[in-house]
Amino acid sequence: MKVIGINSSPRKNANTQTLVEAVLRGAAQKGAETRLVNLRELTIHGCLGCEGRKKQLGHCVQKDDLSPLLRDLTGYDAIVLGTPVYWFHVNAQFKMLVDRLYSFLESGADPETGEEIFRFHFPSGKKFVLAVSRGDVEPASMLPQFYDHLNEWLNVIPLSLGAASIEFIHHYGAEINRKAAKNDAGLIEKAERVGAGL
Repeated sequence: MKVIGINSSPRKNANTQTLVEAVLRGAAQKGAETRLVNLRELTIHGCLGCEGRKKQLGHCVQKDDLSPLLRDLTGYDAIVLGTPVYWFHVNAQFKMLVDRLYSFLESGADPETGEEIFRFHFPSGKKFVLAVSRGDVEPASMLPQFYDHLNEWLNVIPLSLGAASIEFIHHYGAEINRKAAKNDAGLIEKAERVGAGL
């Protein structure tokens, strides 16, 4: 089994990376081949909405480090996506990754039937883990309704890509302490257990 973990946090060795690494560690202990990608180390650009994907579905036309990574994702059995929460949502690096998944989308009118097509050309049946770290506590003391949409939106990603399973790991109350997840033995144990279950 091959498992890839993508950490979108710009902070080195902080909570999101800790969670993604713990999931990968659990998977590796069960014999999986694992790979960690830190988006902060890559040159990545936002989606241009250029419709270049129509030339070849699954191949983004942009010349940056994210284009080959998107193609690589199709070869993994499980995908671990990690994001911190900034302004009640995923951070910019994570959103750029998700927007570029647009390259797998086929949409428009079927030339033979005229019916509208909306489907992702991404290998289905992969297992997904979403690791989410936020500074605020749970339940949130300020504007709790601002988090209601987050899980729903995050679910859209693996569901669109035909996931076989979806698991969430939530880390709350980190504030700006980059070692908060590492110091939570129960949380790390859970993340490793989720990884082993892949």
